[in-house]
Amino acid sequence: MKPTRPFKSKGNAYPTEFREESVRYWLSSGQSLKNVAADLGVSPECLRTWRRRMESSTDSTSTSAAPQAGNATELAQAREIGQLKKELEAMTRQRDILKKAISIFSDDKNLNGASNSGGLK
Repeated sequence: MKPTRPFKSKGNAYPTEFREESVRYWLSSGQSLKNVAADLGVSPECLRTWRRRMESSTDSTSTSAAPQAGNATELAQAREIGQLKKELEAMTRQRDILKKAISIFSDDKNLNGASNSGGLK
């Protein structure tokens, strides 16, 4: 689900929650960085930086490992969702092409069969 863009808080910074939701949205949407950034009204560099910070915070070790593990899991799931959406689109395109090919060949077969059987009678 697309996060709603809040007003910037003090220091011209977006809230942490918005940053995390935006990165998850970008990774799970399967869309390009530019499209998502334009959709959210932020610069592509902001999204890229937020993603790096989220990934580095999950990689670093600290005493609060449980929240970071959850964050790492969410990022991995968001990436996987994006990848699966792209694969689904590709498979859907392939299926549609095959459907069209089948209909074309079945129409050709019907036309050839009709002309041959008409001449035999």
